[in-house]
Amino acid sequence: MAVMTSGLRKLAGDRLRTWLVRSTKNPVTGALTGATVTALIQSSSATTVAAIGFVGAGLMTFTASLGVIFGANIGTTITGWMVALLGFKLQLSEAALPLLFIASLCYLFKQVRPLRGFGKALAGFCLIFLGISYLQSGLEGYRDVVDLSRWSASAYGGRAVLLLVGIFLTLVTQSSSATVATALTALNASLLDLPQAAAVIIGADIGTTGTAALATIGGTTASRRTGFAHVIYNLMTGVGAFFFLPLYLLLVDRIWPAASGASPEVVAVGFHSVFNTLGVIVALPFTRAFGRFIERVFPERASALGGLFDKKLLEDSSVAIAGLTTGCRKLGGCVLDHVEKVLTNGDSKKVASLEEIFRTVEVGRDFAVKTGAGGEEETEQSSQLVFDCIHAIDHIERLAERAGDSHHAKSVRANEDLRSWAVKVAGLLRELSDSLESGSDSKETGGELIKVADDMENDKQRFRQGMIQSAAKSDLSGEELDTLLDAHRWMRRIAYHSARIAHYSERLVG
Repeated sequence: MAVMTSGLRKLAGDRLRTWLVRSTKNPVTGALTGATVTALIQSSSATTVAAIGFVGAGLMTFTASLGVIFGANIGTTITGWMVALLGFKLQLSEAALPLLFIASLCYLFKQVRPLRGFGKALAGFCLIFLGISYLQSGLEGYRDVVDLSRWSASAYGGRAVLLLVGIFLTLVTQSSSATVATALTALNASLLDLPQAAAVIIGADIGTTGTAALATIGGTTASRRTGFAHVIYNLMTGVGAFFFLPLYLLLVDRIWPAASGASPEVVAVGFHSVFNTLGVIVALPFTRAFGRFIERVFPERASALGGLFDKKLLEDSSVAIAGLTTGCRKLGGCVLDHVEKVLTNGDSKKVASLEEIFRTVEVGRDFAVKTGAGGEEETEQSSQLVFDCIHAIDHIERLAERAGDSHHAKSVRANEDLRSWAVKVAGLLRELSDSLESGSDSKETGGELIKVADDMENDKQRFRQGMIQSAAKSDLSGEELDTLLDAHRWMRRIAYHSARIAHYSERLVG
């Protein structure tokens, strides 16, 4: 399963992930997109982890991501159908080895990424059916040795034990599809009966949330909300399926009496699809209420910079790029807020401290370097984005250094000429900060800041002469003169670095 999922993701490239973000506008479209993407890449865990990354990177809203999580549970049932219909009915294991040879040849073409991805996906496909063949022959010998009748799924206790077995197998293999395939093979070998296999499948659906829960460790509040929403939702659908199983089997006996004996694997997979589809139908109308509940359980962190540049995002290059660009914009917005408060002597309690900004700068620079080492998935565009982010972080750091110079800030506020420049720059910084937070166009504001820096540069001679004349009249001491000239230079550099942040942020938005 891991080999096939990896190959399908390489074959799809960034297209599926881009489509996942662009198509997920609300919970309903999110559910449809999540089901489709999961069916195509054959991994609900991969879809859910991608959604967690996109939410953490600010590309997808938390509410919209809930739809993706719901839909991924439906998409993951495709693997079971593939195993039930092809693995046992067509006996593809005979053709698996020749196809595996073709897959290996395709995988050798390193320069042709789609062909390499196809080779890996085909290899995974072949290995699944070889694995089913080996499982069948291996389990055949246990038919008369292992007696699981004491764990009858007809009783709540036995069903609960089998459910726990499904959870355990999924946590160990990190793949619910692998557990479902194993349960279906055991059913085919008569090691499990139909109700028992169905109970294991319920456990697989709950156990698959382990990957999502692990992906939230050390992540942003938004990503933790998404991951644990997946855990809670699957627990609720699992509980519902646990009590729905007897009714489902009764309905199958009434509608299709021969199914349980002739095609038990199909009935088991049908149960998997039915309870997940019913779960989505029931959950979608309550998505926003469910989202509000999760938000109360996981409140927003107090820190404005908490969770930026989450290392978990590095597992997926496109998600890492998104996290890097979003993190740079938010970090830029924080330092601009801080400088604006310094210039106007306003309340700075709502912005991040300089110490936190400097710590985040170091984390962001390290994250950018790791993102730039993208290996074979690195493209010219992604390389340029990484360089733009590194430049932006450099200017953010230089601006933060100047924000910590309270001595010059006090001199600027005390001088009428410099105070007028400060008010103008502070207004532009406020506009630029809002643009960075919203991801909107910052080109015009950046141009205004460059113009202010140029105007101050052109005004430098006039300002110097005025200050020197004041010193000559004994209105200023020599030390005060030096301080004001330095404060003028300090203001010019603030305008310049802010303009450069606007320039690189504009490229990141594009």
